[in-house]
Amino acid sequence: EAKAGTARKWKNLKIKTKSLNFGGMSNELWCPGGEVSFITRMIGESVNVRCKWFTTLVSKASHLPSIYRALDNVKPFDVRTIEMGQGQKQSRIVAWSFQKK
Repeated sequence: EAKAGTARKWKNLKIKTKSLNFGGMSNELWCPGGEVSFITRMIGESVNVRCKWFTTLVSKASHLPSIYRALDNVKPFDVRTIEMGQGQKQSRIVAWSFQKK
C-alpha cells in the first residue's frame, strides 16, 4: 500500500528520479496489520499508562471508524481529532485521555 502511494505521488509530480525521502529499518516503517493494527494495539496499551494525553497520526480517514471503535472499547474520558493538510496531503491526529483534568 505504501509503495503504491509513493508510485502515485511520483507519477502525479512527474518525478523521474525515484528516491525515497525517508529511511529506516523495515520494522520501523511498517507494522503487520498496518496502521489500524498498530494504533489499535497502542490504544489497548495506553489504558494502563499514566499519561495526560496519547496521540497518534492517522494517515487515512477511512481508518478512523476502526480507531474510534477501539477507543470506545477502552472508555477514555476525552477523544479529539485534529485535521491537518499540506497541499494535497491530508492527515489527522487522534488524541485521547483517561484523565478528567
